[in-house]
Amino acid sequence: MNVENHLRSPESGEQEFNLAALLDVFVIYRRMMLWVFSVVLVLGLGAVFLSNPVYEADILTQVDESDASTTASSLLGQDIAAMFNVKSSTDTETQILQSRLIVVAAVDSLRLFIDAEPVRLPVIGNAIARNTKGLSKPGLFGFGGFTWGQEKIDIARFDVPDDYEGEVFNLTLLEQGKYRLSGSGLDRDAVGQVGRSDTFLTESGPITLNVGAVAGQVGARFKISRESRLDAINQLQRQISVSQQGKDSNILRVRLCGTDAARITAILNDIAGQYVEQDEARKREDAERSLKFLSGQVLVLREKLDTSERNYATARRALGSVNVDAEAASALQRSADTDAALAQLQQKRAATAELYTPSHPSVVALDREISVLRVESAVLSQRISRLPDTERQIVQAARDVKVNNELYVGLLNNIEQLQLLRAGRMANVRILDVAVMPDHPMRFRRAILALAATAFAALLAICAAWIRDKLLGGISDSYEIQRETDLKVASIVPLSRAPRSGVLRRIIKARNARILALADPTDPAVESLRSFRTALQFSMADASNNIVMFIGSSPALGKSFVSSNVAALLANAGKRVLLVDCDLRRSTLSAAFGVHEGKGLSDLIVGVASVEQCVTKIGHTNLEFLGSGMPKENAGDLLTHPNLSDLFRKLSATFDVVILDTAPVLAVPDAEILAPLAKGNVFVVARAGVTRIAALEECARRLEMVGVDVNGVILNGIDPRAGQFRYGVKYGNYRYGRAEQRAAGESR
Repeated sequence: MNVENHLRSPESGEQEFNLAALLDVFVIYRRMMLWVFSVVLVLGLGAVFLSNPVYEADILTQVDESDASTTASSLLGQDIAAMFNVKSSTDTETQILQSRLIVVAAVDSLRLFIDAEPVRLPVIGNAIARNTKGLSKPGLFGFGGFTWGQEKIDIARFDVPDDYEGEVFNLTLLEQGKYRLSGSGLDRDAVGQVGRSDTFLTESGPITLNVGAVAGQVGARFKISRESRLDAINQLQRQISVSQQGKDSNILRVRLCGTDAARITAILNDIAGQYVEQDEARKREDAERSLKFLSGQVLVLREKLDTSERNYATARRALGSVNVDAEAASALQRSADTDAALAQLQQKRAATAELYTPSHPSVVALDREISVLRVESAVLSQRISRLPDTERQIVQAARDVKVNNELYVGLLNNIEQLQLLRAGRMANVRILDVAVMPDHPMRFRRAILALAATAFAALLAICAAWIRDKLLGGISDSYEIQRETDLKVASIVPLSRAPRSGVLRRIIKARNARILALADPTDPAVESLRSFRTALQFSMADASNNIVMFIGSSPALGKSFVSSNVAALLANAGKRVLLVDCDLRRSTLSAAFGVHEGKGLSDLIVGVASVEQCVTKIGHTNLEFLGSGMPKENAGDLLTHPNLSDLFRKLSATFDVVILDTAPVLAVPDAEILAPLAKGNVFVVARAGVTRIAALEECARRLEMVGVDVNGVILNGIDPRAGQFRYGVKYGNYRYGRAEQRAAGESR
């Protein structure tokens, strides 16, 4: 084994260390992450490619700021046209297109609050139906009523009580155009007729259903539901997308996506018609209100005109022929024009006040013009008042006739113009492109969803590794043991090249067993244990006995693997080694060697067998094995037998090294009973990613209670790449060359 250790400087920030620790977690759990990623990705891609294709339809609208005003100016007078020249911005029209005023008509006319579709087999049913022409025979092996073809149903009416809104009802086709309805509130299945409105009574109220048309064979099932009308309106508002085409183009694109191409096309065309209709209706409503106001002024102005004409005629008869000089004629003309303009502005202001509030800019501007004309009219009136009485009477009478006549004629013209506006089309918006039913699904949608599924699978795999490490993860490297406990690490054993499952049973076969150290001496795990063998030999030289014990906090930590391979390595070094299975309950090592039913340690303790009868030689090596014997129910009591100390004293004198493989410390007290026999040579086996720091500390505490100290920790099953991001460590990257491999093979 070669260990390259490049420790980071103490000045490295905590953030950098946490990132490195996270990268190490990904390395340690890379196989689990690959499994999670693969499973989620397969499920995600399956859902993407088996889902219904999504279509997109659109319409183009133009917000015309000039056409309406130009048309009004050509058809009407400038004054009346200005009243209806209301400019619309694209932002305003965007809000109008998505308002309930527009979408409610589509929801009602297309009955979008009713959902009705055939019942398909989950996951794959829709995919099969898309590739099937015509109607199918319902059911799966004759059951379920699943449909596989182009079955359709049209619900003309479906009214349910409020309590059942959103509930799914099942409709099954029967013979002779009948159907069977089942669902919430119905005590028993109800039977109705296609093409007829049927009412079914429930506890919360009646259910009215009218199946307009249906395409399907007898036995086909459909699921229908009625949702709240408001919910359907809100949902359609969320689904509609409005965007401006280009910068300052006044062109709006309205898009709608869905799995039913015909349905989304009908929805958009309905919205387009309602959109233009509401704009025209607004203009007609404004014209109607103005027309109503002006029509009420006709009689008033006619009476004023008749009165002024009579007064003028009376003045001429009374005064006779009076010549008006040039100054009086000028004052007459200017005063008449000013009063006529003032009267027209007052009419316009009154009509505008019907549409807007007094604070509206149009009303404020009219008030300002009226104030100016009133001042001018007052000045002219003073000039006329200074004329001689005869001329002044004639001028005032002539002025009244002229003003009232102009007002009356102008009013009649405006009424005719408004009637034309009411009958015409004066919309500020128009539809450039209506929705056309799409032939193909949206491009790249599935590719984008596949990428999203891939990203989600990767994220889930990362989260799974992080959660696994936080909740269930154990020791990840030797530095963690040294940092968190007072125990020293005696050896680091990387993962073996042998298969992960049942390693011991795969490489050990009955009496001709070949342990990993014998089967593959170049394995990285064996190389690490070979280094431990050297350290163990020096440790035993200082110890009072030659008994070595390996313990673990829980099962499946690799304790039997470590003890058997260390025994084999010591035997290869020329030592006469006895490997003892001291787990009298499960006898894992004895089962691996195939001697779990023979005589063993339990028989030696009670004195019913000799050492020669119980010990088995392993191959042609110096390694011998003592099984646990037949399983005993009182294993814990058996280990307290008085003969136990004498037995191991005899075994210690017979063999150079005696290695004990014990039961888990935290599960049973067997290891605590045997630990004093191996005092000075007790090692705890921990498994990377499984054993926790608290478990190691508890093992040390329990052994300390019987007067035994832990000599070291053997960290087993560590990933070769563990710690390389945090500490720059790589385990087990040294390999034999070809010559060494041939020599190792010949030595077997």
